[in-house]
Amino acid sequence: MVDRVNQSDNTSIVIEYEVPKDRESEFQQWQSEFRAAISHFQGYLSTDMCPPIDGIQNKWYIVVHFDDPVSLTHWLDSDCRHDLIRRGRKKFGPYRYKGIGTGLEGWFTDRKNAEEIRFSPPAWKQILSVLFGLYPTVMLETLLFSHFGFMESWSPAPKIFVNNLVSCCLLTGMVMPFVTRLLNFWLKPQQSIVKVNLIGTCLVLIGYGLMISIFHFFTGS
Repeated sequence: MVDRVNQSDNTSIVIEYEVPKDRESEFQQWQSEFRAAISHFQGYLSTDMCPPIDGIQNKWYIVVHFDDPVSLTHWLDSDCRHDLIRRGRKKFGPYRYKGIGTGLEGWFTDRKNAEEIRFSPPAWKQILSVLFGLYPTVMLETLLFSHFGFMESWSPAPKIFVNNLVSCCLLTGMVMPFVTRLLNFWLKPQQSIVKVNLIGTCLVLIGYGLMISIFHFFTGS
């Protein structure tokens, strides 16, 4: 059983099951209990159930929709769900979580505990956050390389390759961990989502403006 999380304006979790033929009716009953329980949770929208299709795919797919990441997290962290999962695991096997989305999620997830569910921020926040770290990294790198005359005689192809390599290493090892900690209140709000989104976005835009002004001053252009 594999849980795949997809984050967008609405938040959904896609659950993939391999169910033995002789347990399909039992599985459907278990899912009925799930739908009955989840329907009482705030933010729940709907559940789609996709059975196997002969000759095409032999797995069950359950898609649960919530209206925001916080509501989905509340359901996934609930005792009610954990109890249903424990009962189902005995009959339908173990499970693991696998995130899908923009491809940037590795910078926004907690790697310390693989069993701990953490959702990546929506794509627009990931983009703004990466830019928040990438822009000053590239600017500082460019200024330092220019000041020390490093790679001045190189052709563009290897020069850009080395620049990108250094930028990727800095982003992964130092910059993005710092950015995600700094903006965590905005990336993964726990309450008052609209208010936090507005405040966080304004702060990020102000940060952009400050960085542009500072680098404009030092470059003199």
